[in-house]
Amino acid sequence: MPGPEMTNIVQYWRATVARFPNKPAAVYEGNAYTYAEADRLSGCMAEALTSRFGLSDGDPVAISMPNCIEHFLAYWAVMRAGGVVAAVNCRLGEDEMAHVLGDTGARILITHGRVQAQVEAGLREADDIERVVVAEPAEDRSARFDDLTAGDGWRSFKEADPRPEDLAVIAYTSGTTGRPKGAMMRHADLLFNVKNCLVAHSFRHEDVHMLALPMFHCTALYSLLPSSAYLGSTLAIAPRPDRHELLELIASARVTTFLGPPTLFAMLAQGDELAECDSSSLRLISYAGSPMHPDTIRRLRESLPQVALRNFFGLTETTSVTHVLPSEDAVSHADSVGKPLPEVRAIVADDSGAPVPAGETGELLIHRSNVIAGYWNMPGRLEEEIRGSWFHTGDLAHYDQDGYLYVHGREKDVIIVSGENVIAGEVEAVIEAIAGVREVAVVGIPATGIRAYLGELVKAVVVLDDGAAVDERAIKRACVQSLASYQVPQVIEFRDTLPRNPAGKVLKRELV
Repeated sequence: MPGPEMTNIVQYWRATVARFPNKPAAVYEGNAYTYAEADRLSGCMAEALTSRFGLSDGDPVAISMPNCIEHFLAYWAVMRAGGVVAAVNCRLGEDEMAHVLGDTGARILITHGRVQAQVEAGLREADDIERVVVAEPAEDRSARFDDLTAGDGWRSFKEADPRPEDLAVIAYTSGTTGRPKGAMMRHADLLFNVKNCLVAHSFRHEDVHMLALPMFHCTALYSLLPSSAYLGSTLAIAPRPDRHELLELIASARVTTFLGPPTLFAMLAQGDELAECDSSSLRLISYAGSPMHPDTIRRLRESLPQVALRNFFGLTETTSVTHVLPSEDAVSHADSVGKPLPEVRAIVADDSGAPVPAGETGELLIHRSNVIAGYWNMPGRLEEEIRGSWFHTGDLAHYDQDGYLYVHGREKDVIIVSGENVIAGEVEAVIEAIAGVREVAVVGIPATGIRAYLGELVKAVVVLDDGAAVDERAIKRACVQSLASYQVPQVIEFRDTLPRNPAGKVLKRELV
């Protein structure tokens, strides 16, 4: 493995390619790509980005793709060229896509034919984008990904050597303002996160890591991609979170570790397929986003007795995983996200910022040293959430007497659908803009039946103007136009009024 003198993740990649050239770096759709092969392909692309497209050190490159080998290669091509990976959720609605693409300031967009139409629909605000590179293009007017990875440009390519303080990744996350914010991760932050990942997940050189989370998510960007390069381990890339396909991939790729939201594992644990598939290679399931239901833990342990179950916790704004719950505590502390990792400083505080006693609920604060550099194109915005030396997360939580952290809810009114954060205010703003809608309140409700694996559903309670002819289809049509698919309300209810307290605030608890 690379030594402690490494100062950026490009050096991780270079050292691992030199040491383990014939080891698979990634497996995708039955094909294994060795480190040497991935180095050649990403090197060709990096050379093309610099010589043909004029990419310079520190330039952002927008990547908006589903999970695929091209996404893996694009990530490393941009890193090796000295650029900044601006990861854009390819599921965004047209309006959000337009905002995020425009915010990146990127001149180059890399996407995929499967999502090309919806991604390019958002180009109206992206005035800076001059080049669009498409893998398996649906249209012929864009540069082809395969053309950029062909040839022998990798032989003459001079790889970048970023400084620790140089920007590496921009990961967009929705905030309370209703506009996605670009969290800026430096190379030094990624190095710190890799170190904590080795502790949190006990990653090893021999591991084959399932990559079923979207590759534009921070767990992939911050943890799985750089950690596998550091260790020389292998990523098994899942194109989609399909239960049958995931179980087949576990068996065929001999997957050893699997990170994801509890809802994904609840889906896998349904029925008898999990117990019947060859999962003998699997040794670790790490989950985050919400606690794992005890019934899911029980089913996983019955089907996978050899597998350790660990809950972990972190934020897009933190430079690493911050807390982890060991497997032996998965049942006894099922509602906890565990204890802080080494070099992570976290407290639960009252409104004045003073730590509260064990057992008391307050706001979770993370020390400034464990937090990102800031938000892209929003100077001073992160500092608004920092008081003294502490970043205010907006999460309500408490520590127990033994130091285990329990996260209760969010001051920011977030609904979690299959591990995705949905800001209620963003959905409300879209529906309130519909002519004939007087007011709306959006809440999360428990998902049940065949949709239980989603965790929560988005419910919109709508009050119309007198005589307005707005129906459920009109509301969903407006939401599909402006929001990501997981933000669109699955349940829409019409009422004459919304319940309110004496101060006039909507009582959302009465709408669940």
